[in-house]
Amino acid sequence: MPSYDARQETIDAILRRIADLNDQSLTQLSQYISYLKWQEELWHSLLDDEAQPGPDKALIWQYDFLEGFPAARQVATREPDLMEIKIGPATCGMVQQPALWEHPPVIGSAVCEYQLRVPGEVDSLRMRFAVGIRDGALMEGENLCAFRLLVNGVRIWSTTKQDNRWQRYVIDVPSLAGQDMVLQFVTDGLGDNRWNWAVWAEPQLLGYGSRPTKRPARVRG
Repeated sequence: MPSYDARQETIDAILRRIADLNDQSLTQLSQYISYLKWQEELWHSLLDDEAQPGPDKALIWQYDFLEGFPAARQVATREPDLMEIKIGPATCGMVQQPALWEHPPVIGSAVCEYQLRVPGEVDSLRMRFAVGIRDGALMEGENLCAFRLLVNGVRIWSTTKQDNRWQRYVIDVPSLAGQDMVLQFVTDGLGDNRWNWAVWAEPQLLGYGSRPTKRPARVRG
C-alpha cells in the first residue's frame, strides 16, 4: 500500500488549480511566489547570522520547543476560558512559520511550561524565536498582548505587541549547565484578550561550548 505524502498531495492540488488561471493571474501568482521565497530565505539567513557564536564557540546542543510540545504543561494562571495552546503553522504579515499558538484566556495568563536538563558541557545558552499576532486579528487602541519568557520562575524577557508582523529575537539565557531548567512561554491579554492571536515562531534553545581543537598533523621524518 503506497504511503500518503501530504506535502505532495497539497502541491498536486495547487498545480491543478493553477492550470485554470489566466495569463494575468499566472503573472501575479509568480510574483507572489517570488515574494514568499524571498521572505523565507531572508528569515532564515537573518536568524542564522544573529545566532552565530564567537570564533572559539560551537553549537553543541539544541532543543526544539515545537518538537518537545507533547511533554509541555499547559495551564492558565486563573480561569482557562477561551485559552488555546497548540502547535501549527501561523501566518503573520503574510509570512507563514511553524509556531506555538498561545492565545491567552479572558482573565490572567496562558502558560506553556517545559522542563528540561541542560548538558554539563554547555558554556552558554541562547534562545531564538519570533513573536507575532496572526493575520486577521483586529487589535487597535489599548488592546495589546504581552509576551513573556521565564526561566525557573524569573522573567528574562518580555514585550507587548499589537501589529501582525513577525518580530524576531535572539536573547541570552542563563546557562544552568548540568542543571534542570523550567522554561515558560507566557502570554497575557492585559485585561482584554480580544484578537490576542499570539504565536511564537520556531522557538529553539541553542547551547554553545568550546570548539574542538584540531590536532596538529603528524610529520613523518
